[in-house]
Amino acid sequence: MKLKEILAAQKNEGEMSEQDKSFFKRLNKKVVAAMVIAAVLLTTIIGATVIKNVKAGNTELPEILTVQAAKQDIQKTISATGTIISSEESSENASITGSYPVAEVYVKVGDVVKKGDPLYKLDMNSMKEQLSYQQQALSIQNQLYDISRQNAERGMQSTKDSGAIAVIDADRDIARKQQAVVEAERNVKKAKEAIDRAYDSVRHAEEGDSEEEKRSAHAERIEAENALQPAKDALEEAKRDLELEIIKTDKAKKDANDAIIDKYMASKVDELNAKQSSLSAKQEMSKAKEELSKEIVYASQDGTVTNVNIKAGQPFSGGDAVVIDNVTNLKATADIDEAQIPNVKEGQKVQIKTDATGDEILKGTVVFVSPTATKNSNKNTDNQSSTASVSKTRATYRVDVDIEGSNEALRLGMTAKMTFIIADKQNALAVPSADIQTDADGSKYVVVQQADGTTTNVKVETGISDEFYTEITGGQLKEGQEIVEASMDGGADAVLDAMGADGGIYDE
Repeated sequence: MKLKEILAAQKNEGEMSEQDKSFFKRLNKKVVAAMVIAAVLLTTIIGATVIKNVKAGNTELPEILTVQAAKQDIQKTISATGTIISSEESSENASITGSYPVAEVYVKVGDVVKKGDPLYKLDMNSMKEQLSYQQQALSIQNQLYDISRQNAERGMQSTKDSGAIAVIDADRDIARKQQAVVEAERNVKKAKEAIDRAYDSVRHAEEGDSEEEKRSAHAERIEAENALQPAKDALEEAKRDLELEIIKTDKAKKDANDAIIDKYMASKVDELNAKQSSLSAKQEMSKAKEELSKEIVYASQDGTVTNVNIKAGQPFSGGDAVVIDNVTNLKATADIDEAQIPNVKEGQKVQIKTDATGDEILKGTVVFVSPTATKNSNKNTDNQSSTASVSKTRATYRVDVDIEGSNEALRLGMTAKMTFIIADKQNALAVPSADIQTDADGSKYVVVQQADGTTTNVKVETGISDEFYTEITGGQLKEGQEIVEASMDGGADAVLDAMGADGGIYDE
């Protein structure tokens, strides 16, 4: 009988169960080797029987198992077990800075809520009292600032007035000193005029004969000359007094201006200090108001309450107080082994089955592949031996899959059997993976049975593989040719080589 007929018969009976697939995946190399050796021995016995029959004149040969190279759809897949979760979940926690007890809880598990619905309330009476104290303190502080500002304004006006009086007095003193200089200059001028008149008198007396007039004229001249120097000295002194008074006045003006500036700067410092204190108080009040705005926690999304971890009267812990899930829009998540995660990409199609949905295959798409390991899992590689068992710690990576459409049978937390379609080829020429053999030079080939019963090796190039079949992408193999089963050609080594170094499919 040909293998394709056996497989066709099996297909009519139904697909292989998950339990059977799991069994075949767990076949280790020693078990497979034992089975192959048994097959080889059976082949040897058949061969001996054939020789005996030939010697006896019976030329009928035993039937060779073959399978036909045919086109079919091939999918390279990865299987994983995951969990049904919500595609939209929120943990509704109050982002508060203080510690407060829970006042009221408005929802329970199973409640359907809308975005903006109140969920629970915190007891913030202590914060309300604190805000009240802050408001009173700010009010008092503002009153004190108003008083300080008024005093500063009065002090500034007083300083300005004092400075103005000092400047006026200084200007008046300058005016007096200037008048004294003018008077001294006038006296000097009079003294000079008196000398001129005295010289005129002397000239007139010298022209006459009266000695008395001469003596009187010279006496007048001497007196006039003696009066000039004191007048000049008085003028110089008046000028010096004026210069000193000008310096004094400039200093008085500068002192008045400095006093005004000092007063202004002092009042400005007081004003800025008061504003800084007021700003700090307002900031603290703003924080208190912000805190009080979180007294009631509202739903951030539509959905169903799936967890409530708070009770009235208990301190608010802040961890997953109320959990809301969108139970109508679900997705599946699974932790994929480190050996398989490089093959999983966003956008890949996924087939999902659950016990609740029976044989229905749900369609999904990979929407998230974690770049970092989510956990380490202990994977035991048991070789079915009673003497050895190897334990390895392996990393796993979270993968999320959006489920297309909706299914009322699905519930959060259900186990999901997920098949990731890594590669997909439609109407591809394919042969059983076990029938592909490797030559000494590394090239691959299959054994083809000719129409006359003879066999020949045909080189092939391979593509993707599923659990049983491999795509043929190149070579000389044609559709419809009969492929000799590897167990009938090449012996045990050929079968084991086809199955891989570890004797089978790696099982998670």
